[in-house]
Amino acid sequence: MTIAAATQTSAIFSTLPLLALLLAVIAMFRWNRRSKTVTKHQLDQLEQELKVIRNEILLVTTNAVPGERTVRTVGYVEALSEAEAASDWEYRLAEKQALLELARQGLALGANAIVGLRKSHAHYDQAGSQWRVSRVTYQGTAVVVDKKRPSAESAVA
Repeated sequence: MTIAAATQTSAIFSTLPLLALLLAVIAMFRWNRRSKTVTKHQLDQLEQELKVIRNEILLVTTNAVPGERTVRTVGYVEALSEAEAASDWEYRLAEKQALLELARQGLALGANAIVGLRKSHAHYDQAGSQWRVSRVTYQGTAVVVDKKRPSAESAVA
């Protein structure tokens, strides 16, 4: 009788690791799905803010705004993303955060354009983890450009 009881408990204990593994996989899947949904919402919100701010400041990769005259150089600006990206969605979020912060800095300095826009990123291993994490940085030169172009008629006259 004691032998039968011992065999029944060993069958229960052999299924516990499988059950724990299954629960862990379900929890990871749900966390990843929820994290992606939250990140997507934040990304949409940042894209809307960028669309609004781009009406106030030009962001170009060239050293001057094509067709515009640079009136004054304000100075070097740089912005680092708040988000630490470990996935594609998080990396896109970090890019938008850094670009939006750069545009805000330029506006705060009185610039209406940022020229020489460059993006860089740093990868590092998070302590105690096997995940590689990225932070995004945007740099550029804040300038004031003269947006008043002479009309074609006055240029001819």
